[in-house]
Amino acid sequence: MVGFCLFELVLTNKIEFIRGFAVVFLLLQHSILFLLLIWCCATLSLTFRRQDWLLVCLLLMALVAYVNAPNSPLDFLVLAFGVTVGKGANYLINAHHFSTMRSRGHPSLDSFSGNSGSQLFFLLGVICLLAASACWQVDFQGHHYRWPRWKGLWDNPNLYGMLMGAGGVLAVGIIANEKFKIQKSKTILLFASAAAVTMFIGLMFSYSRGAWLGAGLGLLYLVWRYGKLKWRFVLPAVIFATVVALCFWGSTSDSAPWYVKRVDLGRPSAQNRATAWRAGLAMMRDHPLGVGWNNAVNVYDEKYSPPTGGAGAITTNDFLMLGAELGVAALLCFASYVALCLRGKGRMFNEENRIQATCRAGAIVLLVTFWFDGGLFKLPTAALFWVLLDLGAARKVVSSELLVNSPQKTT
Repeated sequence: MVGFCLFELVLTNKIEFIRGFAVVFLLLQHSILFLLLIWCCATLSLTFRRQDWLLVCLLLMALVAYVNAPNSPLDFLVLAFGVTVGKGANYLINAHHFSTMRSRGHPSLDSFSGNSGSQLFFLLGVICLLAASACWQVDFQGHHYRWPRWKGLWDNPNLYGMLMGAGGVLAVGIIANEKFKIQKSKTILLFASAAAVTMFIGLMFSYSRGAWLGAGLGLLYLVWRYGKLKWRFVLPAVIFATVVALCFWGSTSDSAPWYVKRVDLGRPSAQNRATAWRAGLAMMRDHPLGVGWNNAVNVYDEKYSPPTGGAGAITTNDFLMLGAELGVAALLCFASYVALCLRGKGRMFNEENRIQATCRAGAIVLLVTFWFDGGLFKLPTAALFWVLLDLGAARKVVSSELLVNSPQKTT
């Protein structure tokens, strides 16, 4: 299912049967939404944790806005489908362990750990799919992105960049996990290393600044979780990047090479985003209950004086879109839920905690890029984000098997 979501665009454009299925989907949108909500409730009940009440509140607010919207917004379907896939993947990947713990008298999923082997196998599958598509470039009719920006099997290089960044960070996390184990698998190490190099090359040639930053922060999170972070190496890199950005600010021409123009934050692509951020905050101040699905761009264009042709820049920031369209409460629910899923330190000698840290790092890559390039309401990135977020969510108590095998217990 995650693979289908990742390649939904190219499958819809290149395969007649799937294109016809998409047309039927649009015609039966309300009926499919009803079935989707049933599945969403089922997966939530199977994997429910205390912080999921925040997610339920977010979905209810989104549903109310969907019912009141004059035009049926697909963004709500993507949001509900992403949550359903994330919860369903979490349950299916850990189904055997879940049923075992329930049979031992643990009714709450908040109290036990997942199956690290199944999680590792799933992550390797995702890495394989992303690495295989890293250098495969497909041209879609009617889209203005051309060489030298790579866009892979998608129609937007920013979308491609964030997927390559997330995949590359997942591969690095797998490498770190194998290096930390006593019984190392050379096959997994070689595969993950080759995949990481391939995807980071794709990330570089996407020229997506948001994806670059997201991948950098995802890697920093992994280094921090393994206790290897040295700020004396990080701060000079941050200072150097800041100085370079200031030196190139507003000083490049349209004829300059791509790699030079991407460093210039004074160009319209960056400035329109910054202007839209200010307008989004003002919109949340003026409309704390939200302006409704698909209305943020129109309200921005009519009342907040965007730059010429720059009103659409607000759609690149999913956090502001949530707050502007669904209200401040919805944004707080989303931010709080994500923060609770990413909290917790855990012991890194435990393989499951290392796999969880890898999933969180991949989710952080996507979360950062959602601020700059959007993706929470796009099927490929939304499905992967919710799956990684749910698999990486902290659990309070480890299973008895892991406690027995821990170094402290052995001592």
